[in-house]
Amino acid sequence: MNTESSSIIDTQQIDIVNPLKRRTTFIKFKPNGRTYSRVYYLVLSEDSIHYRGSKSKSKTEACMIKDIDQIRSGFTTNVWKKCLTKRKITDEQNHLAFSILYNNNRKSLDLLAESEDIRSQWIQGLEYLVNRYRSHMRTHQEISDQWIWHLFSQADSDHSGQLDRSEVRHLLYTLNIQLDDDEINQYFNQANIRARNIYELRHLDKDEFLIFYKYVSQRPELLKIICHSVEEMSATLSEYTVIHKLPNLIHRSRHSQSLSFRKRKNPKTKTRSLSFRRRRSPSITPEHPTTSNTIERKNYLTIEQLKDFLQKEECIRALSIEDCSRLIARFEPSVEGRQCEEMGVDGLRILLLHEEFCLMNADKSNRIYHDMTRPFTDYFIATSHNTYLQNNQVFGDCTPETYVHALRTGCRAVELDCYDGENMEPLVYHGNTITVPVSFKDILLAIETVAFTASPYPLFLNIENHCSYQQQAVMARLLKHIFKDRLLTEPLVENFKTLPSPEQLKHKVLIRSRCHSKGKTMADPKSDRSNDETEPNPKEYHPEFAALVVYSQIVSFTNITHTLSTQKCYHTISFKETKANDLIAVESPHHLDFITLTQDHLVRVYPGTLRQNSSNLHPLFYWTYGVQMVALNYQANDESMCLQYGFFSDNGGCGYLLKPPCLLANDRSFDPKEKFYEKGKRLQIHLISGQHLPKENNSIEDPDISDPYVIVYTYGVECDYTEHRTPSIRNNGLNPIWDYKITADIYCPELCLVIFQIRDHDRFGRSTFLGQACIPFNALQLGYRHVKLKARNGDFIHGTIFLHVQIDDF
Repeated sequence: MNTESSSIIDTQQIDIVNPLKRRTTFIKFKPNGRTYSRVYYLVLSEDSIHYRGSKSKSKTEACMIKDIDQIRSGFTTNVWKKCLTKRKITDEQNHLAFSILYNNNRKSLDLLAESEDIRSQWIQGLEYLVNRYRSHMRTHQEISDQWIWHLFSQADSDHSGQLDRSEVRHLLYTLNIQLDDDEINQYFNQANIRARNIYELRHLDKDEFLIFYKYVSQRPELLKIICHSVEEMSATLSEYTVIHKLPNLIHRSRHSQSLSFRKRKNPKTKTRSLSFRRRRSPSITPEHPTTSNTIERKNYLTIEQLKDFLQKEECIRALSIEDCSRLIARFEPSVEGRQCEEMGVDGLRILLLHEEFCLMNADKSNRIYHDMTRPFTDYFIATSHNTYLQNNQVFGDCTPETYVHALRTGCRAVELDCYDGENMEPLVYHGNTITVPVSFKDILLAIETVAFTASPYPLFLNIENHCSYQQQAVMARLLKHIFKDRLLTEPLVENFKTLPSPEQLKHKVLIRSRCHSKGKTMADPKSDRSNDETEPNPKEYHPEFAALVVYSQIVSFTNITHTLSTQKCYHTISFKETKANDLIAVESPHHLDFITLTQDHLVRVYPGTLRQNSSNLHPLFYWTYGVQMVALNYQANDESMCLQYGFFSDNGGCGYLLKPPCLLANDRSFDPKEKFYEKGKRLQIHLISGQHLPKENNSIEDPDISDPYVIVYTYGVECDYTEHRTPSIRNNGLNPIWDYKITADIYCPELCLVIFQIRDHDRFGRSTFLGQACIPFNALQLGYRHVKLKARNGDFIHGTIFLHVQIDDF
């Protein structure tokens, strides 16, 4: 991009964002109809919206940009609808209203502007900020100088334009690292390059602080990789790399797959060697000239050495010199490096942080590559349980926003529990609880807006029908009216013997429900071991509604033999987790009948009734038996949802995954309870370092400095469950080095997930969660990689882990 076009884009960005920094008065609406006049504005750091109350002079944070899910115009949220019902607002004001939805669409900030132009400015500005943040997190761009200068401005408490040592010390707590006074003084003095008097000697300006920051956040492990690759070493780094005095390097055989980050043993000491931990040298640059005992090594990769590194270490086979030239032009930040076609530490860091070079194979996460032409029973399908709930199973509001959130994250099967409402308007809520109902129509309207935003493949509506005969007809007409030709109302072909494929059902909405005639016997819904997605008593089904149940008609379950011999391909079964557990727990080899059942019929397993707190079952346990729909409470930010997001991040995140051959074959050679040696893999992970790890709850204001450690879990078939933990690093969440290696034997790679979890060690209590990532085993990339960390709710955070991966057959 040339300078002229770049300046035009910068000007456009200023024009979009700056109006939000001006203090603008909006009327805030609450669900009870109360209104408040508030002055809202975007803070200078451009990362949050604040407001001032009409009576209080204190500033309050309204929401963070990173937490915003959607910005909507008009009366679209529950708050607006309640206010309309209470006549606190009129339809004529629709053009002035907009809503900011955040916290996974669970909360909304509902505002009324003074004019349509002001509303448009804010919607445009907020959408730009949200898209910029998501783009930044997706590509994990290097932290910009602008962000560093924002930290500088925050730390500059006296607004002098300079930082003294006490202000720098406070800023280091924000950066999640603690240094002693000697270390701070040394870095401070090294960065103080323009001191002309005593005052300047004791302060850092913005440019000097940038140097200070680079000292503190240096990446010696990357320099070590470069030095090993070129097998030379220089005493100092070039102008376009981070300055650091590196411990002596250890020679490594070219056949090894990862470097050792341990210090060389001193022959005059005992044979015990210390693991290389980041100990900041009293001198950042070497104080003495190199001696005969020090090997001079280059601190950059030539274009040929970059090609060699990417082919041998990163296992990128099809790579030309021209490709490497383009990579240098794209990622090397220094003019000198680009001109000489060389890549230094900064360039290598930015390259390895890019999505294409991270641990999760970007081609598998961004592209639909599975065969999508098989019957849909051959696929795992991302499925939600009681989607209308936003908290626990007993009380709280039911809301359409939970459907929006689930569908935007790739869910392809949502649930609606439907009951009669007043004035012939069906409602959705959790029966026999005090949950607040929501209109069936409002849910359908919300689903329609985002049904195929994240995926083009079919969307299942699991309808638990408790409605009367008359209101079933209302439901059918609403479904037809809202979804129109997207609603599947008849089979694609007559007299079908097999089910259609996701490809054939693209952009179609399918109803999954019961439609048997009155008088048929059903399972006992009060039994904890029945398939209780049933109505409490036999009832008559309205033909308009029954006609919509085409390819997924729920039937009662007697036993597997009966189902396989008597039921049609379009018959589907729902199991509570306890009933599914009973089928899996039977004596071997009869538990394999459950796999046979999932080969012929669509099976849904959902949490039992005892999970009133909306906790989740463990989905992999059922995926290993081929269960297509393992229903989870999407509102629960727990380990099961971490596995769900990781599992369905494959195949372009479309919500459909083709089952592995071992679950589709008829020879029964695969048993989830036994070791499967035919495709066994040995996974070796070298956990090297972390970067910009968050504090507890991702709060930069927390005064406690993290003592981070990593836990690596592998999940899959029973024999593939493993757990490994690194030691913790004291008072360093900015750039800890663990230098820790683990090995795990994986017997069924196709069904294996790897979780990386960062926790903060507490010597006096329970460790706290900082971040995590879940990646399918078959999507792991080899070599030196970064892992992008996420919060519990699945949103990306700034932190990363740097590691090396090697996978071998065994």
